[in-house]
Amino acid sequence: MKDFFKSSSFKVLIITVVVLLGLIIFTASAGGSFLASLLGFVSSPMQGVATTVTENVTEFLDLDGLTKDELKNMVTGLQDKNAQLQQKLADYEEIKQENEQLKQQLEITSQRPENKSLAASVIGRDPNDVFSGFSIDKGTLEGISVGDPVITNRGLVGIVTQAYATTSKVSCLLSEDVKVAAVCIERQESGVVTSNIMTASTGLLRFNYLSGDTKLQEGDIITTSGAGRNYPEGILIGEVKSVEKSENDISKYAVVQPCEDISAVKDVFVIVSFPGKGEEIPDVDVTSNPQGGEDAE
Repeated sequence: MKDFFKSSSFKVLIITVVVLLGLIIFTASAGGSFLASLLGFVSSPMQGVATTVTENVTEFLDLDGLTKDELKNMVTGLQDKNAQLQQKLADYEEIKQENEQLKQQLEITSQRPENKSLAASVIGRDPNDVFSGFSIDKGTLEGISVGDPVITNRGLVGIVTQAYATTSKVSCLLSEDVKVAAVCIERQESGVVTSNIMTASTGLLRFNYLSGDTKLQEGDIITTSGAGRNYPEGILIGEVKSVEKSENDISKYAVVQPCEDISAVKDVFVIVSFPGKGEEIPDVDVTSNPQGGEDAE
C-alpha cells in the first residue's frame, strides 16, 4: 500500500483531481462562462452548417409567396430540364451500345479479317414464329442481301431470308428451313446442322448424317465447313450434348447446343462478304450419308 502512494500512477491521479477541482472552482466563479464558451467553440461550426441547410431548404420550399404563373413557369422549367436529362441518358445508352458493337466487330474482324461484316440491332420478333426469327435495323441500302450469314461474337445464329431498304428478316438456326454444312474438325466428321419443331422448342439443333460408327462425343465443337459457299468456314455453331441413333436408318445424329441463346440476341453482325461467297462448286458432298438426304444451304 505504501508503494502505491509513492508510485507515478498515484501522482498522476492527484494532479488530475487538482486540475478538475480548479476547473470547477474557476467555472463557478466565472458564472459558467468558460464551460459555455468551450462548448460553443465545439458546436458553432455544426450550427452554422445546419443553419445554412435549413435556410436553403426553406427558401426552396417557400412557395407561398409565388404567383400561379410563377409556379407554372417553375414546373415547366423543371419538366424541360427533366426532358433534357432523359435525352442525354438516351444518347449515352445509344453511344454505349455503338461502342460495344464496334468493340465486338473489331474482335470478329481480327479473328476473320477476310470476312466483311456489318453491325445491326434486333428491332422486332414475330410472336408467332416458334423458331425465334427476328428483324434487324439494316437492309439493302447498307449492302445486306438475302443469304447473308448472321452471327454474334459467339458464333452463327442464322441467315438473312428477306432484305428491304432499311430492315431485314433473319431466319435462325432453329428454323426447319435453315440447313448449314458443318464439321467437327477434331473428329474429321461432316454433316448438316438442322432443326425442327421438336428440337426448336428446346432450343437445340441436330447434326445429321453421321456414320453408324461415329467417334463424335459430348463436348465436341461443331463449326461451319464452308461447303456450298453459303457460309464461311470455321464459324462456331455449337457444342455436342449427345449422340443418338437416327430414326429411319443406321446412321446417327448429334444433339447440339447452340453457341448463342438465339431467342435472346439483341445485337448481331451480318457477313456481307467472304471469300468464295456464292460460287458454284459442282458435285459438293456436304454429308457423309451415302443414301443422300437434305442438302445444306
